[in-house]
Parts: sequence; C-alpha cells; structure tokens
Amino acid sequence: MTLLSAAVRGLVTAALAASVVAAERPAAPVVHGLIVRLHEAPTLQRAPQRASALEADRAQRQRHSLRWQAVVQGAGLRGLADWRLEPVGAASQLLVPPAPLTPAQAAQWKAALAARPEVAWVEEDVREPLQQAVVPNDPWFAGASGQWWLQTVAGSNSVPLADRRRGVPGVQSAWALSTGRSQDVVAVLDTGLTVHPDLAAQRLLPGYDFVSDWDTRLGRGYANDGDGRDADPSDPGDWVSADDQAQDPARYGSCALSASTWHGTGVVGVVAAATQNGQGVAALTWQGKVLPVRVAGKCGASVRDIIDGMRWAAGLSVCQRWQQAQDPGSGCAAWVPLNPHPARVVNISFGGPAACHAEYQATVNELWQRGVVVVAAAGNQHGDPARPANCDKVMGVTALNRDGFKASYANFGAAVGLATVGGDDTRGTWGRLLADGGLLTLHNEGAQGPAAGSYGRLVGTSFAAPMVSGTLALMLSVHPELSAQELVDGLQLSARPHVGSRLMKTCSAANPGRCLCSRQTCGPGMLDTEQALRYARAKAQGLVYQAPQWSWVELDTPELVQALALGPDREPSAGAQPEVGSATPASAGGGALEAPALMLALLALLFAGAPAQRRIRCRQGA
Repeated sequence: MTLLSAAVRGLVTAALAASVVAAERPAAPVVHGLIVRLHEAPTLQRAPQRASALEADRAQRQRHSLRWQAVVQGAGLRGLADWRLEPVGAASQLLVPPAPLTPAQAAQWKAALAARPEVAWVEEDVREPLQQAVVPNDPWFAGASGQWWLQTVAGSNSVPLADRRRGVPGVQSAWALSTGRSQDVVAVLDTGLTVHPDLAAQRLLPGYDFVSDWDTRLGRGYANDGDGRDADPSDPGDWVSADDQAQDPARYGSCALSASTWHGTGVVGVVAAATQNGQGVAALTWQGKVLPVRVAGKCGASVRDIIDGMRWAAGLSVCQRWQQAQDPGSGCAAWVPLNPHPARVVNISFGGPAACHAEYQATVNELWQRGVVVVAAAGNQHGDPARPANCDKVMGVTALNRDGFKASYANFGAAVGLATVGGDDTRGTWGRLLADGGLLTLHNEGAQGPAAGSYGRLVGTSFAAPMVSGTLALMLSVHPELSAQELVDGLQLSARPHVGSRLMKTCSAANPGRCLCSRQTCGPGMLDTEQALRYARAKAQGLVYQAPQWSWVELDTPELVQALALGPDREPSAGAQPEVGSATPASAGGGALEAPALMLALLALLFAGAPAQRRIRCRQGA
C-alpha cells in the first residue's frame, strides 16, 4: 500500500471577469483533494541535526505513517496506489485522488474519513475566487474625481454626490498623526505583483510564490509561470482563454473566461503606492512595507496554497517541495527559506462561498497567537460573508458607498468585523444614480501577460480590506507593541456609527443590495483611520481611549429618493422573509421607515435634474 506527494487542486468558478463587479451565483466546486488532520499529529518541521533526535523523529514519523494506513484502510478508499499524501499547514496532510471528485464523491469520502476516530477534521481543497472587479482608469489624489476615498470625511445631503464623503475613513486627517514606519509590514496574499512606476522598490520586501500547481510534462498549470513554488512573487497574469479550456478542460473547464485581473497590484496600491513622490496616486501608508505573497493564479487560489502562504508570511516553516515517496512520514524534500520579515498584518482579498473550516481556523489561531491579524474581504455576492472572512479572529471587511451605505455587491452578516468604502458600481437597479466610480489605484494595461503600469478605478470588498490593513500598519507605527486583540479592539472601538436614513431599509436577505448597515450586518461601525490612530496613541501613553460623541448622520438625498422610486436595488435572496421596517436610528442598530411609493415617485420628479456623475478616462502620465 502506498501513500502520496504532488499538488492538490479544487476548482471553483473564477471570481469575476475583468469588467464585472459581483458574481451572482458561484458554481459548485470540483474537488481535487481533501485536507486531513489526525488527532495528536506531529508538527511538520525541519529534520533535526543531532543523531539521537533524528532517530526519535524517524520513529515518530513511522508511527504516524502506520496510523495513516489504518485511516485510509478503515475509510474504505480503493485504488490507494493512485492516491497521494502531501503536507499542508502545521500538521495536516492533503489526500489527493487519482482524478477530480464530484461534490457528491467528495462528500462521501469526507464523511468516511471524518468517521474515523483518529481524524480531527477533513476539509476540501478548493480554489477560492478573487473578490474583485476592474473599471476604467481615472486620475490622481486631489478633488472629487481623484482619490476621494483617502480624503477627509465631509459633505451633507445638500451637496452633489461627488462632494459627499460620509463613508470614508478619514485617512488624510490621520496622516497628521502618522504616515507610517518602514518597520511595519503588511503581507498581501494575492496574485503577485507587476512592475509599476508608482510602486517604489524600497517599499517591497522579498516575497514568495506559493502557487504550487504546475505540470512540467504538459507545460500547464494554475501557476502560469513555468514552475511551482519559488522565490519570485511576480504576477504573470491570471487570464483564462477558450484555448485554455479546450486544451485542459479538467483544469480550466469550470473557470470563467477573463482577461488578467492584476488583482494583487491593485490591492498593494491601496496600501503602499509611492506617496509624496510627485506622480500618480497616494496610499494609506507612506513608509510601511509590503510583503508580496503570491497564492493565486488562474482560476483563483488553492486553500492549501493560502494556508501555507499565511504561515510563511508570519515567519513559520512551510514545505516547498514534498518527497516523492508515497509516505506521509517522509515530510518535505525542500523547505521554503524562512521569511526574515514576518508580517503583523496579513491581507487576503479573496475567499470561497462556504463556512470557515477547521484548517483555516487552526491557521488563523496559530497566527493570532503570534500577534498577527488576518484581514479578509467579505466577498461580492451580496450574500453571506465568504471564507476566510467568516472565520473567528479574522477581521472580515465589507464595502460601503462613499455616502456610507452598503455597496450593492457587498456581502454582509454577523461575521463581518468592520465596514469601509470599497467603491460602488453601476450594477443593481440603483447603480446609475448612486455609483461612486470606485477606488483609484494601481493597475496594469496587459490583457494577458503584464504590460505598462497604469491606474484604474477598482470596485469590490477586495479593495475595502486593504483600507483596514493599511490602517493597522499605521496603528503599529504609533504603538508597535499592540497585541492582535488590541489592534482589533482599536479598530472596532474607534469606528464611527453606521449612517441612517428615514427612507432606506436595513440590510437583510430580503434587501441584499444597497441598504443601511447595522451592527448585526456590517460590524460595529465604519472604519475611522484617524480615531484608530488616536486609540493606538492612547494605549502607548497608558491612557484609556475615549471615543468621540458621534452625531447621527441621516441620508435622505435626492439620488436616494429617485432610486427608491425604482423599486428594490436587488431582488431578495432565495427563501428570504418579507422585511418589516422600523424607525430607530442606524447608530442604535435599527432599521428605517419605508416611504410610500407615491410620495417617492413625486419626490423623484422633483429631483430629476440632480447632477449626473462625471467619468474621466485616464492614461499613465496624464
């Protein structure tokens, strides 16, 4: 009987095509492997050097191998010679079948393995789709058409939409307290990076590429860069073409056709684009550094690669290449060099449409114990939060419109830890009236492989998440000794209350599009970067942070009146119950009155001449 090696893959529909903001319904994943942890499993670690320790380690691995043989035999797996085991995470193994499993097959084997008393958990290794979207380019920092999302909180119902910034985190005000330190590291787990004239080399640390799927014989794989794991985190492009699907339907058949997203470049731009350099755009932190960790290629990211990328970013040991011997006790053939620049903040701007599972949670807990905060995008399906944003101790982030209500596409629910602007697009019934153009940051002109660096307006919870990650880096620049719990507490205690309205309804399954956030659906409030830094400064001085006495912001704008007259922004989710409105302020976590349709229609006519949003296309250097 033999046991395993090589890469495991599960496919899920690619996150989004380049011009689409939110996927409506994710496809059922194709499962290419099962992540299994045994009770009291030995930790994967480098082989000891001393002879006595080496012998004890060998004996432990032999016992572990025998336990594995009992597990797979007891679970009734057939054709075991064709299955493989590969190490993943701190102490788990990836069980790789000889051919992809249907969801039904995966459920069958998962149940059989989970029933074994030796097994602590079994989870599927599927590809987590990017939570992203790309819209046309538009220029720089200052002004209503620039980087409004970094500017000060401002506006009232009486001014045009372009001049309202009730939902922004007030980063420009926070810069008076700190613009960051070079010692503070944000790890960005994403598609990798492209060269860009507005991304300073000194702001980038040596990263790593964890995308492991590459078939040397066929010259194909999700990695799309000619090999598996290596020290080059460059983004070669993640496009999926009709030729890809025709040549390798097993790999790419479930993926959406799309041009390359350059998703990682956009996320890094939000955190650390070169600032105060006289060109392009600004970013949250002016001195903080980014650790690029490539975990996503074509069709998204493997759970296995995400787990290992998270651990490496935090300074933990990770396997680069596993032994070919069919033996789980054989361990790694080669280890990834330890990361000499461990990150205190890990940003993950993608996720899968499922509940958090044991392997994710074990890794998050491991990082939390080392003082590392994981920030993750809530997702763009206007439904329940994606994983790993829905894991315990993960700061799940949903996206707001510049006025402060939930963006049409954004996921919501009790697992969300915080809300901030992520851009609002033209989708949904109300899009043409309320869209805000998105967040202007770094992009690339290439349709497949990388081309010239450019700038783009990006929309999605993917770009709300790095707003929070960048704020955490600024908090650490003020008080480097903050614990993971203190960092999360600071973000939430300093958050501004969610905006309210006498017209718009609260977010629910019956009202999943643009809607009013509450503590139950979008976390304790809206990110306030300036106040988060004031919390950090109070902690550094041994003082108790006192949040301001916030006034209730009420949104009853001309655009909102016109929008409500059109009917719901999005149809209710399947199985949703009718919603009953209530008249309590949003700051108290309540709902709002629903205005009579006739009155809304009359008011819509009154405000029909409200200014339209202005769009400007920009080119690099404009």
